[in-house]
Amino acid sequence: MLSSLEKTIDLSNKEVVLIDDCSKDGTSEYLDDLETRPNFTIIRNTENLGFAASNNIAARQAQSDVLVFINNDLEFSANWLDPMLAALTGSPDVGAVGNVQRNFATNLVDHAGIFFDLEGMPTHAHKNRRNPPKGSMIERNAATAACLAIKKETFFSVGGFDEAYRNGMEDVDLCMKLKKNGQKILVALDSVIRHHVSSAPGRHVNNDANSNLFRDRWSDFARPFGQSEWPMEYFRRYARFWWRMNPRLAIKALSMLLMSYFR
Repeated sequence: MLSSLEKTIDLSNKEVVLIDDCSKDGTSEYLDDLETRPNFTIIRNTENLGFAASNNIAARQAQSDVLVFINNDLEFSANWLDPMLAALTGSPDVGAVGNVQRNFATNLVDHAGIFFDLEGMPTHAHKNRRNPPKGSMIERNAATAACLAIKKETFFSVGGFDEAYRNGMEDVDLCMKLKKNGQKILVALDSVIRHHVSSAPGRHVNNDANSNLFRDRWSDFARPFGQSEWPMEYFRRYARFWWRMNPRLAIKALSMLLMSYFR
């Protein structure tokens, strides 16, 4: 991740906070060589705390006004950062900005924001499409924090990442807190990176518990998003794999689109 990052932006004038979440794979030794770099801060957890707690620690340590959360399994394209920062600072009501993430293995879009289903549960938008939406920016109701820009003041004004989640849903939870606070979530479509999706061992161990927690806290709030988003997003999601559509859901989505059209 770091070597790819250095090829696309000048880190000499950036604050870089790296956190080792009690790794056992040689990461600690790799970070030893970075401790002498003047703009680098290395944090070493004595136990594995997970995504939310680790990023909260790193965010508190950071001195910059703008935070950009970056997973360690990303590869960066040229000029990925500037569109995110421009979107974040373009309007005072912008809470956070995500970007387009392509699956490293397939080069298909894995993420261009997040939409909600009829039960108020989140799903990546434009997943498995060849191309992201057209334009330079799109507003969504959530975005993944695998690569997310947010002002430090904004992040802590809503409590940061909720540490009740363990390696999943904490980013969508953060977006819901921002939305409830009247702030927008944008996706900078000119910012494109590649993501080794969910490659960390044990990444999905807590999926059910995370989903249940999010459902209890936010499904009622997010369900209205699903009423407007889900019908079209359902067809977009399966456009390239139409034979995988559930006939019952396809009919439901079509009827909802028709009703909204003639309303």
